[in-house]
This record gives sequence, C-alpha cells and structure tokens, in this order.
Amino acid sequence: MAVTITPAQRARGFTLIEMMTVVAVLAVVAAIAAPGMRSFAAGQKVKALAYDMTADLLLARSEALKRNAPVSITASGASWSAGWTVTAGAVNISTRNAANESITFSATPAVPTVITFDVNGRVSAPATQVRMTVQSAAATGLTSKRCIELDLSGRARSSVGVCS
Repeated sequence: MAVTITPAQRARGFTLIEMMTVVAVLAVVAAIAAPGMRSFAAGQKVKALAYDMTADLLLARSEALKRNAPVSITASGASWSAGWTVTAGAVNISTRNAANESITFSATPAVPTVITFDVNGRVSAPATQVRMTVQSAAATGLTSKRCIELDLSGRARSSVGVCS
C-alpha cells in the first residue's frame, strides 16, 4: 500500500537548509553590529556614571544646606572610578559602587579625592574649580567623553566632551 503525500502536508515547516540559511544570515548581521553596540554601551555607561556623579554632587550640596553642616563626597579608593560616598560627619548619606568597566576620571590638575561643601552650599575644599573628564577605554568618539564641572559656588553640571 502506497502512501500519498498531498502538497498541503508537504508545506508544513522549514527545511533544514532554509533554517541554516536564516541562522547564517543572522550571524553575519550580528557580527557586523557587535562592535558598534559595544562602543554604544560603553558610551552609555560613561553617561550614566557622569550623571550619577553630578547628582551626588548636587545631593551633597543640598544636604549641606539642609543640615547646616559640612558635607563631603569622598572617593572610595585612589580614583573616583572605585566609587564614592557622600557623608555628613559620621552619617553616610549615599554610596556609589565601583564602575564595572574601565572608566577613568581625569583632570588637570589632578582630581581631588575629597570635595567638601560648607553650610552655605559652597565648595570649601578644594579651593579651586573642579573639572573632571569621564571616559571609557572601550568607547570611541567625543560623545563617549563627559565633562563634570563644579564651580566654587557649588553648582555642578555635566556636558558632552572633554573639559577645556
């Protein structure tokens, strides 16, 4: 007894050759897109870290005004890349963990490891304007670099590019 296969039964799925062709095309597209996505992701991490630093500088300033006491933001290690802590005396207000990528903070002169706001919300230490450039080793281009500026009045801001 012969079994007959109708055209409707034959067209139920994909053949192995069709599936392998689709997988090969997807692999080529993913290989082309991967380097650009890596740079994009690194740039977004720099942007987020610069935003976190700016937000914590503003937090430290507002806490100094609110508490009527000096508030400091201190690097956790030798660099701000290792994280930082916002403290008012012995009270820990906020903590930021280390960056999970090779992100560096640089400045000329050297970046201070402690920034202190006085009771008026002004920067009492260091006695000069603070400018830090945040960048990633994995990201390329000007948009992957952020400049954080803190003037002596206590105003912090972040902008695209290297500090001038």
